[in-house]
Amino acid sequence: MQRPTRFLMIGLLATLFVTDRGFAQNAKERVGSDYLPSDAVATLVLNVSEAMSSPMFELYPTEVADALCKQNVGILASDIEQIKVVIGPPESAMVGAVFQLRTDLDVGSLNPQWVDTQQPMDLDGNSVYELAAVPGFVMHVKDSRTILVASENYLPRMLSSVGATPSGPMAKMAAAVPHTAVLTGVIGVEQMRPMLNGMIQAQAGEIPPPLAEFTRIPNLIDAMMFHANPGASEGQFQMVMLAGDESQADECLGIITNGIRLGQQLFLSEMDQDAGQDDAVAQASYQYMQRMSDHYVEMLTPKQNGRRLTMTLEASQGMVATGFVAAMTLPAVGNARAAARRISSANNLKQIALAMHNYNDVHGKFPTDVTSADGTPLLSWRVAILPYLEEQALYEQFKLDEPWDSPNNLPLMNRLPGFLQHPEIQTAPGTTVYQRPRGEGFMNGGDAISFRNVLDGTSNTIMGVETVGADAVEWTKPADIQLDIDNPVEALDRGTRREFNVMLGDGSVRLLSTLIDPEVFKALLTRAGGEIINDEDLQ
Repeated sequence: MQRPTRFLMIGLLATLFVTDRGFAQNAKERVGSDYLPSDAVATLVLNVSEAMSSPMFELYPTEVADALCKQNVGILASDIEQIKVVIGPPESAMVGAVFQLRTDLDVGSLNPQWVDTQQPMDLDGNSVYELAAVPGFVMHVKDSRTILVASENYLPRMLSSVGATPSGPMAKMAAAVPHTAVLTGVIGVEQMRPMLNGMIQAQAGEIPPPLAEFTRIPNLIDAMMFHANPGASEGQFQMVMLAGDESQADECLGIITNGIRLGQQLFLSEMDQDAGQDDAVAQASYQYMQRMSDHYVEMLTPKQNGRRLTMTLEASQGMVATGFVAAMTLPAVGNARAAARRISSANNLKQIALAMHNYNDVHGKFPTDVTSADGTPLLSWRVAILPYLEEQALYEQFKLDEPWDSPNNLPLMNRLPGFLQHPEIQTAPGTTVYQRPRGEGFMNGGDAISFRNVLDGTSNTIMGVETVGADAVEWTKPADIQLDIDNPVEALDRGTRREFNVMLGDGSVRLLSTLIDPEVFKALLTRAGGEIINDEDLQ
């Protein structure tokens, strides 16, 4: 199956299966432990034919979905009664699906480009066919209406669990969980906890402080279940979280509630910025959104019963709630991500500052551009500090007596070190926004500068800045931004941002507003102006 066609078919099926109303409730049954090996961590059951036969699908392209499935696989989408997906340990890539059909399967009708039915293989005593479209996966026809598709290492284990006593946390749980909806899912968080904590630990430095509290949830929740049954009296979507005990459920509820409230505050803060003092309509809109946000915060906050936390969305509330949650969450996520990017950029500048201080300790001066014997600039100071940033191997590849664009040095421009890559600002390959401002009386005035030349104090003097993307320079080139001393902020603003990071001579990093008093910023740039700068001047 060609990739665009495959994606189109998946998209159509997703459109058909995920909707907001109109499904009938199934007869009461269980998710069941069949096909769930002892190490399964999640399962999902979807009633396909029930969804597609609903009257609400009269205006959906079910014919197209049927034709795509028939052409690419060999069966109609509407011939699928139910799909049960089984997920094994994530680190082992074990996964499978059980397809229950409404009509008997004609194996010969399957598309040979999808599955090779001409050469069956034996897999632990089971006859299987290789999936040409998905290497490493096989298909097994259990009976004329039950088809398994799974990774080779998981299919035998799935089959051995049929009819057996439930073994393992997921199988035991699924045996008791009702499947009374179109879609039911069960996730064993406890089994996945080591992997989740490992992922969190690996990304700890990138997690914005406002979201750090959420990293505790995997250690509080043992399992999650969700049911999607639009149109049913008990609600279109229900999610249940099972905590280890009641106290852990209390803690988890507090974290979720705080997160929802944080999202509401950031959302209303964004709305408040657009509500002009003299604009009655904007003010009324803000009041309306405040009232509605209170309503939906209450609706989205899970209800606790012992160690269970349950969130239910009614059929009439689904679309509005989904849209409102997205609108309320996006500012929070956006602000958190922006904060994380600012922190990441500040860390880059701190690394550069530390390298410059270490350079000064060795050479008795701060680094300048690498020059020839006659003083011609050849390479940037950024190259000179490489040995102080654990980049000795890269540094030794440069020919320091040749210019940055020589046949030997120019290709090295593509080896941009991580500490010179801004986490947000997009620039051309091999370029950086981390520069030392040039100007008379600056710390990068062209001459060798040491601590004794910074008469205003290193904590009051700018040593480096992050420029806008349009002013990025090749990192190996002896080039930096030239600032107009009479209007130094303009080149660092250009109407594209509200704030930017600067690296001070003492190695600290400050976030400055583009609305900073130009005279204060001028005082920060000069190293011996004799100005007195207070913290309130930098706000």
